[in-house]
Amino acid sequence: MLVESEFQNATLGQQTWRYHDSGQGRAVVLIHGFPDLPHSYATIASALNDAGYRTILPYLRGYHADTIVPGRPYDAVSIAEDAIGLLDALGLSSAVLVGHDWGATVVWGAAALAPERVDAIVPIAIPHPETLKPKNALEALGVLALGRHFVFFKTPWADAVTRRNDFAYIDTLYGRWAPDWKGPERNAALERIKTAFRDPAVLGGSIDYYRDLSTRIDRRLIGKVRSRGLMVAGGNDFGGHIGPYKKSQGLLEGGAELLVVPNAGHWPHREEEALFIDRLLGFLEKLP
Repeated sequence: MLVESEFQNATLGQQTWRYHDSGQGRAVVLIHGFPDLPHSYATIASALNDAGYRTILPYLRGYHADTIVPGRPYDAVSIAEDAIGLLDALGLSSAVLVGHDWGATVVWGAAALAPERVDAIVPIAIPHPETLKPKNALEALGVLALGRHFVFFKTPWADAVTRRNDFAYIDTLYGRWAPDWKGPERNAALERIKTAFRDPAVLGGSIDYYRDLSTRIDRRLIGKVRSRGLMVAGGNDFGGHIGPYKKSQGLLEGGAELLVVPNAGHWPHREEEALFIDRLLGFLEKLP
């Protein structure tokens, strides 16, 4: 279990990163997604530390008051630059980047922008952004059904509605995205994010990722990625469609492994944590 007093800040220019740092060895940065916090990586980070790796668990920008920079956008390139900026702030020439949900988007983007700074990537629950573009009207309807929260969070009333009834909408998302995930770990993660979102600035920051999301992919993020990767998908996530992940394998020039966790939803690394840790350690051991 991680406690907030164990986190620290690093500032470079106008940006501050808040993160947990533990262990020694090759650096592995583990980036959370929505709606979540870095504390959810506690068990995974501990296992990596025991295996001889240094782990860095940052807050996504906007998820802690110290990280918010008024006026700085949350578009795909800017959030990818956050990961590279963190490496700069910590004096790291490179690291392995692990990311879930929006963290996975950050990881894909960082590997595209600065491949020389990324030893390998582990995107969880989000394939390469190019593979998510619908090819026809039927696919577009399917994407809209699965990702209707993207539309909701672009509305001006998203903050107010999300706050209603003790963030009942966040309960709804957890239930919709990972219906079979039960137990104290899941409940603790849900309570942590609700506590964080009680700060209106933090709730606004998390929603701004959706508000700044464009339907056009920046050209700097298009094409093959010069990195090696382990992609992780929940077998029941995205309606059970893993086609985009298979397409993403062809976009990783360094080679790509794919772990599909059969009965998991949107949090496969948490729903089957022991399996994820085993595959992650095996992947890391094979890196040059």
